[in-house]
Amino acid sequence: MYQHQSPPLSFPPSSPADLNSFQQQSANLPSSIDIDQTLYDSFSALNLSPADDHRRRTTFSPPCTNFTHRGEGFSFNSLETNSRAQNSVNHNQGFYSGVGQTTIRTVDPFVVHQRASSSSFDHRFDFDFRSYLLAKERLFNNSNNLYMNQSHGVVSKLQNDLFLRVMSLHDLKGWVCFLAKDQDGCKVLQSKFESPTKDEIDLVFSEVMGSIADLMKDQHGNYIIQKLVCVCDDDQKALIVHELTERSVDIVLVCMSVYGTRAVQKLLENLNCRSLIMKVIRALHRCAAQLAVDPNGHHVVQFCVLHFDSDFNQPILNQIADNCFKVATDKSGCCVLQTCVEHARGAVRNRLVAEIMVNALQIAEDPFGFASQNLCININFYNYVLQHMVGLQSPELTSLLVSQLQGHFAYLSQNKYASNVVERCLTESELDISTKIILELVESPIAPSLLVDPYGNFVIQSALKVSRVS
Repeated sequence: MYQHQSPPLSFPPSSPADLNSFQQQSANLPSSIDIDQTLYDSFSALNLSPADDHRRRTTFSPPCTNFTHRGEGFSFNSLETNSRAQNSVNHNQGFYSGVGQTTIRTVDPFVVHQRASSSSFDHRFDFDFRSYLLAKERLFNNSNNLYMNQSHGVVSKLQNDLFLRVMSLHDLKGWVCFLAKDQDGCKVLQSKFESPTKDEIDLVFSEVMGSIADLMKDQHGNYIIQKLVCVCDDDQKALIVHELTERSVDIVLVCMSVYGTRAVQKLLENLNCRSLIMKVIRALHRCAAQLAVDPNGHHVVQFCVLHFDSDFNQPILNQIADNCFKVATDKSGCCVLQTCVEHARGAVRNRLVAEIMVNALQIAEDPFGFASQNLCININFYNYVLQHMVGLQSPELTSLLVSQLQGHFAYLSQNKYASNVVERCLTESELDISTKIILELVESPIAPSLLVDPYGNFVIQSALKVSRVS
């Protein structure tokens, strides 16, 4: 008979009576049964190894495992290991069965194992009552799983946010910042923050402090900050403002973010304390011109100019005036400058107007109004500022502008952009001013060419309409 070479086994010492009884029972077994082979097969099924401690804790899922729920089970996609796990819960009998690779294991989480605690039923799984009830939402009750997947998103690894929805905000303590930056996690937090209690507000506030700027710039996190600033008290708002303005560069970078600009505007909207408003404006004013020409930052500057008094905005307005030409010749900046002229009051408004007029004269001194191709493009935005000033229906401003451009109307009429300014001056100024412009156009040596010029002919048509009315 073939004798299988089995590994040596050691057993605890037995009494002579036990050995005699065992020998008598063995003698009664059929001769076809190989006792050694049977014992070997039985122990082999236990997967015992003298080199490994079979009681050690093993982790079935590799780090950063991707969970995909497909009804019948979960797919695990990893760079290192490709495996398939199927699970099912028999609610009548209370059994959980899991398939890990090729080994089928069935455990009853409500029966205490004879040799271990409830946390050692099957060392591929670590069950407790919650993991049994939420088996479809989270296959493994591994407390480190959430933190292992921080860099890859939190809820995106679960695909199903029901596990989080059954938890309260207090249960999510320590996870708020991570969940806030995840699309599904952010939605869960917002749903729990619709009508928050004081304790819940304090919890979220304590979680996000230290990460305010980072969350404001985040695609999803900015929504949590926007909700928070609407419900937190003045003391908490003061701490948020302090964190943002401790280094001016932080709040400037947030304002220049496509998501951060919304969060800063929401913060400003909910500030009731004058000192906090001034603190934000002082942090912004050094980079006001840079923000004014930024596609995202200019929204914050405009918000300040529209919603706060000139006394608050004076540092910002002065910075805009110092960089008037740069701001006026930018697509975003020209809108900011128009808003500044319209809403500013007193001495700071006069300074803005004076700076605009000085630059208008510099442009008009060139026969075509431009020194380079780039300036030719940018002047399109500058003429919007000049037109806006004429449209303010302020005779004083219009008269000042016309006096600055006087002697150059014929040349400006031949330009694609500047011709719009000339037309506005003709149609929206007082009779005496429009008469001066018409006389200058008629007496110009290039008057005949204006009739056939693609832009000048529109100026002549406007002049004819004005002269007929007068």
